[in-house]
Amino acid sequence: MQGILQSILHLINHGKKGDSLKLEDYLEESFPNLLLEPPLFYNWEIGIRFELGDPKEENDTFYLDRVYNRSKTLFAAIHDDEDELFIVAQDFRRIVEKRKRKRAKFFISFLREKNLKYSIQHQILPLKEEDEEELAGWCKHQFSLQCQVKDINPSRLVNAIFSTKIPRIYMLNLTKGTIFSIYDSRGCDLVATKKETIEGIYNKYNDWILDYDRKQIDGVFV
Repeated sequence: MQGILQSILHLINHGKKGDSLKLEDYLEESFPNLLLEPPLFYNWEIGIRFELGDPKEENDTFYLDRVYNRSKTLFAAIHDDEDELFIVAQDFRRIVEKRKRKRAKFFISFLREKNLKYSIQHQILPLKEEDEEELAGWCKHQFSLQCQVKDINPSRLVNAIFSTKIPRIYMLNLTKGTIFSIYDSRGCDLVATKKETIEGIYNKYNDWILDYDRKQIDGVFV
């Protein structure tokens, strides 16, 4: 684990000297063999799956109030202002479509420093072999931004996640070695390179854990 930490620090320091840290390099060092795709929780051995919306709540206002409150509370619990982040957005588009400006709108909505929009990285990623037939004529776009937590407005970020049509959004904390992903109003995933990093969150927000996965999650921390 000491070697992983040293590699991360090296990559972060290298990025600060002028060469941007590559997302794929960070993932390879910290989360080897993990693909940024759902279900994140089931694809990594150390993680927690939280319930956001109450499936029994029939009042839409009350339902959404809990979703937003839990999302923002968990984000604040996981991230500190000085932490280094990668914010990653993945979208599927028809090959003929050209909508790059829309990706800037998503990021601009929560950036405190608007000039960071010029640092957004764009990639077109290959589809998984099993998806090629179903998604023929489509391609996978990935937009990523490296910044610090203090560079964004977390409340606006959560609002943007629920208002955008971009289906996959991930928040990678380079400082702590975590990935946080709100997959929809039902819940969110938190995975980490080591359990000690998120053990406090497991204890403090234990009542929010999705009961369906509780046995598996308890097996990691208990």
